[in-house]
Amino acid sequence: MAATRSWPRGPRHRLPRTITPFADEAASSYTARLAHANHISTHTLRSYVAHSYGARPRPDWLATVSGQPEQVITTRLRGLAGDHTPLIPHLHRPLCQRCMAGKTIHEPVYCYLPAHRTVCQRHHRWIGPPAHTVDDQIDLHDRPQVLRAARTHHRLARQHTDTDVRAALRGARHMLVYWAHAEHTDTAPILHTGLHACVSAYPELIIVAATVLAAGAAGEHTGHPPRSNTAAMLIEHLNDRLEAHHVDTTPVQRWVHTRWRRP
Repeated sequence: MAATRSWPRGPRHRLPRTITPFADEAASSYTARLAHANHISTHTLRSYVAHSYGARPRPDWLATVSGQPEQVITTRLRGLAGDHTPLIPHLHRPLCQRCMAGKTIHEPVYCYLPAHRTVCQRHHRWIGPPAHTVDDQIDLHDRPQVLRAARTHHRLARQHTDTDVRAALRGARHMLVYWAHAEHTDTAPILHTGLHACVSAYPELIIVAATVLAAGAAGEHTGHPPRSNTAAMLIEHLNDRLEAHHVDTTPVQRWVHTRWRRP
């Protein structure tokens, strides 16, 4: 009895045109761009490089059709078959449209960007959450405070662990929300959702996060636990940086008691 012969699966030849993947680009984004470059439907190509249309692309098959080395595909793309790294939805954002146009790329390039990559400093465009499309990339030429906050955010990401920065941002949001409610400032951007409210709240959020991180680092450096007047000193510093007049130290005390690093 003749042995059953299995037919080869997957692509055998590369497409006429190749494109280079960006670092941390979503595999779905790269596949769509590759299909566009070769004038075929995204549905067709996705079915060609995966076991089914809804499945993740296989890196070896995508390498074959793109002509890119498989190592480049696996190193740069996120969301490939066999990649078990969690894909965080709010990090999935398009790169700056103007930067891409400068590279003659005219379709959106979606990447899983680090949380601190919120602004294109070259073109003064917002690329942070909750931007989902290139139309969400707000022009920031007349908002220097947002540009400064983005630079500070980037510095914090270099100087502190991701865990510490995320904790500081959560604490900062809690403080600002608490004060907005306590002081009946219903128009405060921190109390609202949506793209424009998020961008408007961003500078104060980063100022508070940077201030509490600096205070925590100073406390860790001295090796002393927080003093009884630490919250009062910290709110004074925050008021100075925010040009505000907050008097209720409750949210600051909570931060000191729950997040302050002790030896």
